[in-house]
Formats: sequence, C-alpha cells, structure tokens
Amino acid sequence: MQKVLLTGMSGVGKSTILNQLKVEGFLTVDLDNSGWINYDVKEEDYLMDTTKIIDFITLHEKEVVFLAGTTINQIHIYPYLDFVISLTAPLEVMKERIQNRENNPFGKTEDEWSKIVSDKVTFEEQIFKSSDYVISTDKPLQDVLKEIYEACRIDLEKSELIH
Repeated sequence: MQKVLLTGMSGVGKSTILNQLKVEGFLTVDLDNSGWINYDVKEEDYLMDTTKIIDFITLHEKEVVFLAGTTINQIHIYPYLDFVISLTAPLEVMKERIQNRENNPFGKTEDEWSKIVSDKVTFEEQIFKSSDYVISTDKPLQDVLKEIYEACRIDLEKSELIH
C-alpha cells in the first residue's frame, strides 16, 4: 500500500491536511510530534529519526500511510516511500495560518518567521525538485485532498488504491 510524505514549509497546512486524512480513516504520522524529529547539535538543525520512520513504514506495509514533516535529511526515507508531495502556499497565507494556529507555536516570533521566510526562499525549490508532486494549499481543504488522492491514485468511493 502507498506510503506518502507530505512536506513543505511551516504554515502550508501539513498538520491540517494530516488531521483530515486521519478523520477519513488513513494511518497518519505527524513527524513533528513524539520524537520522530529531534534537534541535532552537530548539524545545528532538526533531523528526522530515519531508522524509526523506516521501521514504522516497514511495520505498516499493508496500509496506506501519510507522513508529514520537513527536515534537511528527509531524502533518506525517500526509497521507502511511494510518493513525496510538496505542499506550498503564498507567504501571506502561511503567516496568517501560523498566527492563528493553536497546535504549534513555531513561527509566531519575528525570529522564527524570518527563518521560515528564509527557508522558503532557500530550500523550497530544492524540495520541489525532489518531489513527485507539488500542490498549492491556498484553496479549500477538500480541493487539496482531492489533488492528493489523485496524485496517490486513491479512489475514495471504492476505498482502495487505483492500480
């Protein structure tokens, strides 16, 4: 079954999309929670625990799994995924979402917002190049989900993958 990474800058809607996928019955993992991503002093950045993630993917080989997160080492889990979908949104949309969200404080300070803007300029195009699909999230949630299902060849009416 399909294994999908939803990736993108803070504020593009990864958590919102993941929550809706969970409501719709899919197995989901928000990599920002529960030790999936940890700060690495040597790299001076956050890194995915790739061994833990690969073990999880392997354990759930018979299920559709949606993971969401973004780190500089995410490419190491790509061989275990069927799709990498980059999510993007205009900066003004991202800022509004970050200021209004209650589940994650990151990005609310000026320093954090500056890092998000810098990362978007510096890294977003690189992430796009290593992704199977790029989906803009500046539209209604159901429209974004439809694009994700089509990209992953998931037929919700039949509740199965389209082969």
